[in-house]
Amino acid sequence: MISGVVSIVFGGLVPGFLLGLLAFRVKSRWCPRCGESTLAMPPVEQDR
Repeated sequence: MISGVVSIVFGGLVPGFLLGLLAFRVKSRWCPRCGESTLAMPPVEQDR
């Protein structure tokens, strides 16, 4: 019983983990030199 549950859980986790690794693109989000985000953020408008 326990081994069946463990095999089902790991059977679902392994493909999800591998898909997550393939979908994770660090290069497009972070600058390799300074670590800042490469996404352009619009200026924040403040009311004074």
